[in-house]
Amino acid sequence: MRTYPIPFNEEARLRSLFAAPGLRAENDAVFEVICEATRKLLDCPIAHISVVEDDTQWYKAVVGIELERMPKDNSFCAHTIMSNEPLVVPDLSKDPRFKRHPMVAKGGPEARYYAGVPLVLSSGQRFGSLCGLDLVPHDTPTDQQMAVLADLGKAVVAALEGVPPKPAVQTEDEEAKTTFITLIGHELRTPLTILCGSLQLLEATADSGVNPKLMRGARKSTEQLVRLVEAVIAFSDASTGELRLNERRCELRDLFAEITDLQLPGSDGILKSVSLDESSLAQLILLDPEQIKIALNALALNAINHGGQDIKVGARPDAEGNIELYVTDNGNLGEHVELAKLYEPFVVGGDINHRGTQGGLGLGLPLTRKLVELHGGDFEVRSEPDITSAIIRLPVWRTEIA
Repeated sequence: MRTYPIPFNEEARLRSLFAAPGLRAENDAVFEVICEATRKLLDCPIAHISVVEDDTQWYKAVVGIELERMPKDNSFCAHTIMSNEPLVVPDLSKDPRFKRHPMVAKGGPEARYYAGVPLVLSSGQRFGSLCGLDLVPHDTPTDQQMAVLADLGKAVVAALEGVPPKPAVQTEDEEAKTTFITLIGHELRTPLTILCGSLQLLEATADSGVNPKLMRGARKSTEQLVRLVEAVIAFSDASTGELRLNERRCELRDLFAEITDLQLPGSDGILKSVSLDESSLAQLILLDPEQIKIALNALALNAINHGGQDIKVGARPDAEGNIELYVTDNGNLGEHVELAKLYEPFVVGGDINHRGTQGGLGLGLPLTRKLVELHGGDFEVRSEPDITSAIIRLPVWRTEIA
């Protein structure tokens, strides 16, 4: 699996990057001068200005080493662009996020020290970083050193955009905002549809024994809606379409606690329930539990709404030690669903703007994919005879953070 996270607002970020007037391969002496200053400031043999695109990273300027365009799997700066804060790693080989990294592990350059600041365009989007590298560990740089590095980063952006250094003025990316709101609007319909179906069944079966379970399912579906709305309000930056993680260590099985006793009617009116796989892994993991719960709930609701009767959730390690969170059911995908389309931005087996809430795989998949990629993970849907699996794969380092 990949070794880097993907920003939630990646499409908008790339549009801003490609529109920046100075971001072209032709170099300018000013950028090499800034890299030389960075190298001296951090006492590093290597410094560069990186440009992080969709699948690759290239360099506006490099001193101390020759570097060609490389895949993002070989990039440290793909991590730096995830926030406006500097990224400093005194010893990459001792950091669970990077110790298996191809630039750190044996057989590669065996990089050890990294200190970089994100480069922020006037649009508010981060396109790359200014950083120093060394093949030996370093002490953590001082606050004054990092403040100077941040100023040098602003000088890079000013030189690229042709304006004096100044705080970034954020401008709205209306297309990103519209797409984000469209996606969220569609996703809100699924729990609301199930809630309405539950209430209708409650009215029809007022004297039967399923009422408590249906009421509990309706409550949990409503809670899912509340969490989704709160996540948008709390973590979404409306000007850039950005979503940020609020990470903490939590027990894997706790992530499933709220969905394993769901009992709700599907779109066919048949009552279905979700159970925890008895072999499910129990382990602590670092993540944003609210965002992962949103993803898992979306997958569980999709299975209830469109899948088979036997729905299970759980966690397991893969062959490389990465953690797989899965939702499986004994149903089959419709022939109209194109699996390849599921992994495209804001697409669920077809254009999201032409999807309803009563068919296919549901509309939680694009949001789930982006939340998982924000965690540095992969999302996959597997279709086999009489079983459909939705799998969230998270990198092994998330289980190794102390």
